[in-house]
Amino acid sequence: MIRIENRVRALAMVVAAVALLGLAACDSEDLVGGRFEGTRTETASFAMSGVPVVSVESSNGAVTIRGVPDQTDVRVTATVRSRATSQREADERAAAVVVHLEQQGGRILMAYRGNEHAEEVRRFTGVTFDVTTPPMLEAGVTTSNGAVSAAALQGRVRLVTSNGEATLADIVGQITAVTSNGRIVAERCQGVLSLTTSNGAVSMAGISAAFDVATSNGAIRFHGSPIGDANTLATSNGSIEVAVPASASIEFAARTPGGAISTSLPLVGDTQGKEWLATLNAPATARIALETSNGAVSIGALP
Repeated sequence: MIRIENRVRALAMVVAAVALLGLAACDSEDLVGGRFEGTRTETASFAMSGVPVVSVESSNGAVTIRGVPDQTDVRVTATVRSRATSQREADERAAAVVVHLEQQGGRILMAYRGNEHAEEVRRFTGVTFDVTTPPMLEAGVTTSNGAVSAAALQGRVRLVTSNGEATLADIVGQITAVTSNGRIVAERCQGVLSLTTSNGAVSMAGISAAFDVATSNGAIRFHGSPIGDANTLATSNGSIEVAVPASASIEFAARTPGGAISTSLPLVGDTQGKEWLATLNAPATARIALETSNGAVSIGALP
């Protein structure tokens, strides 16, 4: 009898454990909106006669904007994704989402605004925007919990997100990228760059620009040519790596209380200790300030 009772008790414990796991799984599904996804796609094109001004707003979704040579209109594909505990509910949520695709003269607005929707819709919904434009434009992109990217553009470009990566490639003009909990990657950009993140690295390659770069808890890598005397690379808890043309004329002001500074270039000036002020090929025509805490600084030549 005792053995039977023990077996019954053990079986009861197993059944209870399975039930708890089932409840936990349901709770987990509820937290993310459910395992069913409803989608909806909207497309639009806007005829342009001049330089477009494009504004994109979203949340819980990525935004991509790309310049296309010889394209004269602005085109967008907006993809809505909503989750729910049944397919019917997910489809209904996706259908209820309002996406703005509007034009007023040379200004184009593309937007999904969560605060325009009921709580049960906006909690489990995101919208991605894929935009192609003429290369020359003015663009402002804002999202959250999603990546932002811009490529092959000329003009003023501003990308803002949180909890997402920002990527810039082949852009000429005034460029701004702001994120948190995400890295920033800039490649083959020219003009003026302002790059800011936290808890993320910054990687810059093929750059010919004036720049102001700041992060925390992330490394900075710069390969390129600085322009002007107000260039800054600043981080905390991260290293800084700089590579410039060996023939360039640059003054380096480097500081790292918690690390070391090193160079493979023939710098002339103060190159001792934790704070350097030294010049490559004097007199300098450009300047870079490099500052980190708890990280190394290295200065070298481009391959």
